[in-house]
Amino acid sequence: MTTDWQFHLNKAAKNWRDWQDVYEHRGSERDNPLLADAARFGTFVKVYSVGRTIRCGTSDDLRRLLRSPQFLLTELLQDTTGAALDEEDFKLRKLFGTREGQRGLRSALSKIVAFLAPHAFNAWDTYALKGLAVQTCPLKIRTYTEYLTQINQLLGGGLGDCIREVCIDNYPTSYSEEQGRFHRRVLDRYLMDLGGRRRR
Repeated sequence: MTTDWQFHLNKAAKNWRDWQDVYEHRGSERDNPLLADAARFGTFVKVYSVGRTIRCGTSDDLRRLLRSPQFLLTELLQDTTGAALDEEDFKLRKLFGTREGQRGLRSALSKIVAFLAPHAFNAWDTYALKGLAVQTCPLKIRTYTEYLTQINQLLGGGLGDCIREVCIDNYPTSYSEEQGRFHRRVLDRYLMDLGGRRRR
């Protein structure tokens, strides 16, 4: 089966342009439009279907907490192993998770950090997880740390080489080219497609 890299690249490029103000924000992460603008965050929650993992009526409270000085957002974004995200998921589920705090916020948090630090993180997605199982040995991935480790191995290997090659002269912006930011978005699209997400 031949991979339609142009399809994945085009979808990733459209996503980048749609959210360029968020991906390319150069100020404080707390002032990123994703967190600073309640309406923008509301759109994000709806478009990325993370509302089903955040307890009803609390998504704006979560946004405000992530922006607050009490929340160690910088530290979370600097831990590129994903371990800090796993820790925050465990802590925040009690306040914001569905099923009376039993369901975690891993999906929502991973999508937020993938927007705020696109050079370092990928979104946890059910389809991408299935695609990862197809692409690599089907290990049972239980944590975001394990997920990100597998993603980074793919990016560092032959699949990453294919993505880098198709991206030459095809980056949506010059900023997206730096630090492999856009490569992670293309890999997201590829894994979701491989995992059975309907093409749209």
